[in-house]
Amino acid sequence: MANHQPNQDLKTVQHMLGIQDAPSTKASLSDAVFVTIDCEAFEHVQSKITEIGVAVLDTQDLVGIKPGTDGRRWIKKIKYAHYRPIQYEKLRNKNFIKGCAENFNFGSTSWINLSDAKVVLKRIFRHPSQLLEAADLSTSLSGPARNVVFVAHGSSNDTAYLRQVGFSLTADADVGLSVDTQRLAGGSKKSSIGLQRLLLSLGLDPFNLHNAGNDAGYTLQSMIIMALRDNASPGSVVAGLQQVQGKLPPPKYNPVTAPHIWTGTTVQPHVELAEPAASRQIKSAPTDATSVQVKTERKERKRALRGARKTASAGSVEQKPLPQIPGHTVARRE
Repeated sequence: MANHQPNQDLKTVQHMLGIQDAPSTKASLSDAVFVTIDCEAFEHVQSKITEIGVAVLDTQDLVGIKPGTDGRRWIKKIKYAHYRPIQYEKLRNKNFIKGCAENFNFGSTSWINLSDAKVVLKRIFRHPSQLLEAADLSTSLSGPARNVVFVAHGSSNDTAYLRQVGFSLTADADVGLSVDTQRLAGGSKKSSIGLQRLLLSLGLDPFNLHNAGNDAGYTLQSMIIMALRDNASPGSVVAGLQQVQGKLPPPKYNPVTAPHIWTGTTVQPHVELAEPAASRQIKSAPTDATSVQVKTERKERKRALRGARKTASAGSVEQKPLPQIPGHTVARRE
């Protein structure tokens, strides 16, 4: 049997999740809040960040709760968010990867202004347990400082993307530790592990990947599952990956569109609603020179016809021509 080298990153995550007792000297491993970030950039201009996905797991929410099979009970405690800068609404990734920005699996997508991104991210890292209120800039967030753990799949890419929206993980957040799920799975910069491959090896059935909110959520779910599996059977995570080799099946997509809300300083576009039929008032035609002339001519024709009828009823043999109104012809009654 091959010797298994312990994955120290996984051991650290196990300590923070309470799967294993943490060393008494590691105070930073207690009371942790995991904040997972994933970004999507426009394929032709990588400086344009079209989506920011966030997933948060607060270990205080896990107290007294057993993880269940593959951490399902803990996964239910994850909070999710998906932000789209309104300035890049029309940018779509379709040449190199198939984007699905409208298909967030875990809630509503929030429109934000590009200038709000840094503010929202700072609020998230200061008060991660209040993720769902972070983009409501009219709400003040408060609470004690927590041990924030940054999580990403290929963390160097996402930290670089965050800088494109003006957010620095070192200057704008107090992060105690960073966790890269590629390293948890035994990967490295030279030997990367794709998120879809990792998820399939863990028995997950992901859909709508390359949506930043979904990718962040699946990344945090994979961290939980890897920590539990490795604790139960050291080396099982790497062994599972070895069974998922070769060409992967096409990614799955669910075309259901997530609800969209307007947050931060964005303003929802005003939609003109059709006026209800019952409330519409019938307006009379405008009175102008043309309409007055038409009415006058109509009266003259009627008067001429009445005169002709009287003459005919009196037995007059001679039929006199009916008077003509200029511009109109009056038919003769035979």
